[in-house]
Amino acid sequence: MEVNYTNYNAKSLLEALSTIDADAYPENYKNLTEQIALRQEEIEAFYQEQELAQKLKWSRALTFVGVSQVLVALIAIVMLVLSLPTLAMANVGMSIFIVLLNGIAGITLIKRLPKGYLLSFVNLGLQVFSFGAGHFYFNYYGLGGVFLALDWVSDTYNWFSASFSLGGSLFELSTQSEHGFLQVDLLAILYLWVVSKASSKITS
Repeated sequence: MEVNYTNYNAKSLLEALSTIDADAYPENYKNLTEQIALRQEEIEAFYQEQELAQKLKWSRALTFVGVSQVLVALIAIVMLVLSLPTLAMANVGMSIFIVLLNGIAGITLIKRLPKGYLLSFVNLGLQVFSFGAGHFYFNYYGLGGVFLALDWVSDTYNWFSASFSLGGSLFELSTQSEHGFLQVDLLAILYLWVVSKASSKITS
């Protein structure tokens, strides 16, 4: 049965080309390739439209990560102001560092400043791993996270645990109790992948 491809749009023509059996339907294949050749400008316009749609999708994802970091900076400012009377100078300095790191990193993403993407990689990279050994404890994450943890000290976790949290510690460093754990934040890894993928897609 001969197919009339003249009424096909660019997307339908390309889909037909990817599925047609040229050996089984040589006449249809010939008509299809001729139609594609005749409508090359329309095909190219379709490809450009698809590429722009992809860039827009990744641009929105990049904006989302950037806004998340700016929100962390704002939360850190509020926490700093509320806790200022009880904080040691070292903690005040760390809070200011967190505000600046998240704020500048978020703004560079929102404004699409490629040279500043490194700040987001550093900021998000610091959130990937949390750990505790002896009296030393480090935990840093922003608006929340999806965590996998190995704990060989606390009976509560029974070695392995998975958890989800909205909000949490922006930074904690404790020497008050005994620790023994390693935690991975899957959300931070996802954000790192989004920044890496989106930056390459948008600039390509």
